[in-house]
This record gives sequence, C-alpha cells and structure tokens, in this order.
Amino acid sequence: MEFLKKNAPSLIAGAFSGFINGLLGAGGGIIATYFLSKSLDTDNKNDIFANAVATMLPISIFSFALYSALGHFTPNASLFRIAPTAFAGGMAGAFLLTKLKFKITKKIFALLVTVSGFMMIFR
Repeated sequence: MEFLKKNAPSLIAGAFSGFINGLLGAGGGIIATYFLSKSLDTDNKNDIFANAVATMLPISIFSFALYSALGHFTPNASLFRIAPTAFAGGMAGAFLLTKLKFKITKKIFALLVTVSGFMMIFR
C-alpha cells in the first residue's frame, strides 16, 4: 500500500500515457515527456527524452501487437516506406538534441504539440 501512495502520480501518468497511446495510436509520449520533465530530478533534456522513449517503447509494442492482431496493420506502408526514414530522422534528431539548449527544445516540443492539435481539429 505504501508503494501505491508514494508512486501514485507516476502510476496515474503511466496509465494515462498508455490509455492515450492505445486510444489514439500516438500521444502517450507527449504525456510521458511532460510528466518526466516535471518529476525527474534533472534539467538534463537528454535524460528526460531518453526516459520518455524508454517509457513509450513497451507501450508502443503492446499497442502495435493489439492493432496488428485486430488486422489494422499495413506492412507495405509502415515498414518499407516510413520506418527507414523515420529511423534516420530519429538518429538525426537525437544528435541535434545534444546540441540544442533545453529552452529551445521545449519550445519546439510545444510548437509541435500545438500545430498537431490544430491539424487534428481543422482537418
């Protein structure tokens, strides 16, 4: 019981991240990143984003397995067209993250979330 009391905010954030990721197929990482930026005892953006990615990896694998089992996976589009360039982009982004100030990455993150929200509303 003590574990639940001590870790309630983390458990709630994790459950909410997983729920949003499962519901929308994305977005759980935004919640995880925001929560980790508030809860980790560090201002090191590399630590925050690395922990967010590590948090989202198992959630994304589980969501993928479920969507795939339900027949909602198109390998040609995702594995052969998007994944290779997404991998390269992820490597470039991780490298750039080490070069930018945290203040700038927070603004880029906020802009991306805002633009994504507007695109979803108006499309």
